[in-house]
Amino acid sequence: WKKRFPGVSNCILISDGLYEWFSKWENLPNKHRGEDYLAFKDKLANHLLDILYETCPQVKGKVEYWHLGTPLSEMTFLSSWHGGSYGTKCIVEMFAPVNHKWTTTPHTSIPGLYLAGSDAFLPAVCGAMYGGCFGASAVLGNLGTLRLLYNFIGDFAE
Repeated sequence: WKKRFPGVSNCILISDGLYEWFSKWENLPNKHRGEDYLAFKDKLANHLLDILYETCPQVKGKVEYWHLGTPLSEMTFLSSWHGGSYGTKCIVEMFAPVNHKWTTTPHTSIPGLYLAGSDAFLPAVCGAMYGGCFGASAVLGNLGTLRLLYNFIGDFAE
């Protein structure tokens, strides 16, 4: 990054929002949701930028570009349930006995094919993080996992 974009930084702001805030535009296609939708997005984006400037005042006046995605963006481009930005709908039925072969495991019935991220554990950021660890562990085996853990912890000790 430093070589390709010297003196440039980037930042991603993530915030929660209710799907209901956007439901009145849910049946309208992308790019055709109207001025009130764009105004609402601008209002939310400016609120997030105000929080950024309050937290990191040195960036005020230096933001060159911003874009705000909404739950409708998530539905349009990721086909996520109800616009959730971190995966599928998390329901208790995921853990029913009929689903035990594919939930919370990196293993599949196809030899050499492993799952990682939220597909290997649970939806959302933490689920994806642990699922990544489970997937790596399945591929690396016990000894490889111990080596990975040793190197990871070693990086923090320095």
